[in-house]
Amino acid sequence: MSIPLPTKSNLGSSMRSPSRIRLDVQGLRAVAVLAVLVYHANAAWLKAGFVGVDVFFVISGFIITALLTERSAKIELFAFYASRIKRILPAYLVMLAIVCTASAILLLPADFSLFFKSLKSSVLFASNRYFADFGSYFAPSADELPLLHTWSLAIEMQFYLFFPVLIACVPRRRRLAVFAVLTAVLFAWSGYRALFGDVSGAVYFSLSARAPEFLVGALVALTLHQELPLRLANLAGLLGAVLLACSFWLVQKAQFPGFWSLMPCFGTALLIAARRGIASSLLACGPMVWLGGISYSLYLWHWPVLAFIRYYTGQYDLTVSWLLVFLLASFLLAWLSYRFVEQPVRGSGRISLHWRSWGVAVSILVLLAVGARFVNKHLVDPLPLEMTTYAPDEEICHGSLVGECKRGVLDAPISALVIGDSHAAQLNFFFDEVGRELGAAYRLISASNCVPIPGFDVERLADWARPGCKAQMQVVAEELPRMHNVVIAGMWQMQVQSPAFITALERFLRDSAEQGKRVVVLAQVPMLVANPVRMHRFAAAGIPVQVVENDSWRAANMTIRQLVDSVPGASFVDMSGSVLFNDAPYYKGELMYLDSHHLNQRGARAYGLVAVSRFRHVFSRLQADKGYQP
Repeated sequence: MSIPLPTKSNLGSSMRSPSRIRLDVQGLRAVAVLAVLVYHANAAWLKAGFVGVDVFFVISGFIITALLTERSAKIELFAFYASRIKRILPAYLVMLAIVCTASAILLLPADFSLFFKSLKSSVLFASNRYFADFGSYFAPSADELPLLHTWSLAIEMQFYLFFPVLIACVPRRRRLAVFAVLTAVLFAWSGYRALFGDVSGAVYFSLSARAPEFLVGALVALTLHQELPLRLANLAGLLGAVLLACSFWLVQKAQFPGFWSLMPCFGTALLIAARRGIASSLLACGPMVWLGGISYSLYLWHWPVLAFIRYYTGQYDLTVSWLLVFLLASFLLAWLSYRFVEQPVRGSGRISLHWRSWGVAVSILVLLAVGARFVNKHLVDPLPLEMTTYAPDEEICHGSLVGECKRGVLDAPISALVIGDSHAAQLNFFFDEVGRELGAAYRLISASNCVPIPGFDVERLADWARPGCKAQMQVVAEELPRMHNVVIAGMWQMQVQSPAFITALERFLRDSAEQGKRVVVLAQVPMLVANPVRMHRFAAAGIPVQVVENDSWRAANMTIRQLVDSVPGASFVDMSGSVLFNDAPYYKGELMYLDSHHLNQRGARAYGLVAVSRFRHVFSRLQADKGYQP
């Protein structure tokens, strides 16, 4: 995503010499980077702003084809690769070094481990393959991955590796025909895969799906050696502008790339081909040319800044103040990178004269990476295991059965069946404490994102969560006829968004009441905006933190309370107003939250002790059924 810097001698529209800069193309780069910035700041503001990356690809294909074919009849591969290294690598390595340092301070060790893997793939320009295979239930969200944006640079560098060789191997008179056929075949292939629903990460991040976008730019460079007549140039520019503008709103991400990528690619190609006219003049205005000049560094820096802000605040939607921080930091870092890294290196002469400097730079990056791993592990004392989980996976029946799924006094008869999603799973140690206080035992069965009651709408869950949900629903269905008492816990903030779930829960409560069962529904614990374990790290590192509640849990609790109160024999237990949550996420000076809405082991135990002391009469009524046989 690099292009030579503009000069005032380029004010004309000629593209006969690759050393002369197309100011309208610089302006087009500005449009691309602005679209990406707006989309990344908030996808709702520009629905398909991500196609700005595809605009960059078309421009890159145009530029490198001009560099390779217009200077002389001979393809100078060494000179080409040297120029690409000088234009891309210095600012890129500086960004990686600084982001690595910041990540060592900010990221939790588990998150830093993922970052470090992405760093290694980014250094090798293979991060598109890394992120294509990336996915973990416990991983930070994509919006918080500081190097996610390097996937496009990886694809660009991979294209640069093979494309010059391909040009050199194809005779000059056949290049246009060969590349036109190759472009059509690759677009058809990616379009076919998109049409039949195979738009996975592997396709989105693949070189084969993006290569035709570079080739569109290459075809423009190979086709248009003379300026178009002014009337035709105006028409091409305006049509290209309309196509590109429409693509920012109409392109469907669910089917991208594929045939949808034709719209931004052809729009960009038409704007490049125009060279002059109304659209080209607007693109070539001073502010757009300046922004196009720093667009590479701006693309490099905007995403890490945004990712760190989201990691720190725990919010995707930025407040006005954080939005200003994002913009100011991104543009300042971009200008510094452009002024003190890009420009000096570009004017430094042949790359072979500075091999020692390049070696020192790479060595510094390696040392920083090694030091960052040490700093990340030792900057803050690690939390004990019971503060980093809500229960050991091998001891709880979450998504599958493990033994008898029994909590509390293990040799006591089972008093109640406890069911729910992960907000029930976090209560394993809660019911250990309640059981010890009352001399009782409970059977706890849970599944991720799933409240395993009859009629639960499994189809709304992610594919990975459905098998566990269905399995636990079957177990609960077999247990219910034998159980007189049932306790339900859930992340109501998520569950109440499904009308089908509300209907299923109401039906379950009323059926249970008709059968004479006692049902106790536990309120969702208070939910925070930011991750408390991260806040703990920030505070320990001297970084100011502010605890902010996510108010959506209150409304969800109220919805469930109203439903439960309308059914005789059902009880709603709400502990959110107790002393336990006065200083959330801490209790008596100890961290009791695992994340923004789950308690850790210590928090679950404290929750159980406080709950049984306050609602002893409710839990005492859940007496064991004499006829129950596990």
